[in-house]
Amino acid sequence: MSEIELHRKLLGDHARNAAFHRALQQRITPGRTKVLDIGGGTGFLSFLARKLGAADVTMIEYSDALELAEELARRNRIDGLSFVRAHSIEWRRKLNVDLVVTETLGNYALEENFLETAIDARRFLKADGHIIPGRLRQYVAPVLRSRLQSEIDIWPDVGYELDLTPARTISLNNMYVRDIVPDDVGAAPQLAQCWDDLDVRPGRRVPDSHRRSTTTWTAEALPGARVDGFALWWEAELIEGVSISTSPYDAPTHWQQIYLPLLQPHTLQHGDQLELSLSSDTRPEVGVRVGWKTRQLRGGKVVGAQSLDSLRGQL
Repeated sequence: MSEIELHRKLLGDHARNAAFHRALQQRITPGRTKVLDIGGGTGFLSFLARKLGAADVTMIEYSDALELAEELARRNRIDGLSFVRAHSIEWRRKLNVDLVVTETLGNYALEENFLETAIDARRFLKADGHIIPGRLRQYVAPVLRSRLQSEIDIWPDVGYELDLTPARTISLNNMYVRDIVPDDVGAAPQLAQCWDDLDVRPGRRVPDSHRRSTTTWTAEALPGARVDGFALWWEAELIEGVSISTSPYDAPTHWQQIYLPLLQPHTLQHGDQLELSLSSDTRPEVGVRVGWKTRQLRGGKVVGAQSLDSLRGQL
């Protein structure tokens, strides 16, 4: 995807734009608030901050979009902006701002280093400063229809008497960006579980970049009792009372959901439990690595288990 196409999708997301505008409006005191915009792209959030009265805004962007942001600022006669070409984590200048805003969220919430960026950004803040978003919750739900798996798992149907099992294994050890709808996850919001709750606000404990969680469902809770994979989505709390969600139960945004496939479906019987262990490692030396392991339990005994890892999906 080209750089401008990415920004076209971002700026075309009216729900995203409106939510950030509301959050900035509530955090900016005209003439007083100093703002740092990390990963500012074309400058949209920086422009909003200045139009809302921010005393000054520093925008950090490492890509060529920075030049476009400068041109757009001139064209719209928006002053009071400082433009910095850098990765914020590598930029060592000291600042003392009231507010940091960073929209570095991906389809998989942490794929654009939101966690590491937000934690590092605390060093730029005043003692009573704020960060937007301040909190991020990640959700998971079993996928109970075969639609998504059928789209991805084409390997057994290639034919010509070829055994493509090794290629299939690599392929399924991957996260897939997909439009997931309520029917895919049982049309039952209560099946979703929050598997990760990140609080990056100043003064809170620093979250670990290597994150793990285990969730469990019973066969009685799962309509149809056949699980083909898992769906991931997130909710970002910009400030208290203003959030953005990529849930399939909420209005669509430019973000999509994540599908985690399985090597074979889990078919549950009465009394069974399905256990999912998720891990997410976004340390700089790792990049983005997600693992998902399942165990099907019957009478306390394991009757089925699988282990997939996005690292094994790299070819």
